[in-house]
Amino acid sequence: MTTQGKEYGVALYSLAAEDHCEDEVFNGLSMVADVFAENPGYITLVQNPAISKEERLELLDKAFQGNVHNYVLYLLKLLCERFSLSTVFGCLQEFKTLLYEARNILPVTVISAVPLSEEQQNALQSKLSAKVGKTVLLEISVDPSVLGGIKLCYNGLELDGTTAGRLEALRRNLIQA
Repeated sequence: MTTQGKEYGVALYSLAAEDHCEDEVFNGLSMVADVFAENPGYITLVQNPAISKEERLELLDKAFQGNVHNYVLYLLKLLCERFSLSTVFGCLQEFKTLLYEARNILPVTVISAVPLSEEQQNALQSKLSAKVGKTVLLEISVDPSVLGGIKLCYNGLELDGTTAGRLEALRRNLIQA
């Protein structure tokens, strides 16, 4: 994430928190990031210096006015004027981090070889919440290459309880011996 993205994310979060509209701003910012990710040519078009500033800002109005909170639209216009619309992704990341921190939410990535049942997900979420003292938000992905077990990633930590991870540790131990 760029320093600029972090700074804008902090500023936008502070403004949204002050007005108690964090969810609305977060949802709008997420939608904008999704649109930009799906249509990268749109950023190029809106930042084209051959198009007048007024026309570029009008394109943003037509695309997003009424669909996102005004704070998000104002941010987009500011970034457009500075030819920095791609900063939206870093801004969203920082906003999300601050929002989760304020709400005591810990996102945890879970990687398993097969899909976890709802019962397994609930049990894992409850156990992790009790352990870390936060509300745990599971982001589950399936990767058959782990063979079995699960891998948890959160706060820069990686807890690997997968069969593939154990086999790799055994291989390293045998090489060192």
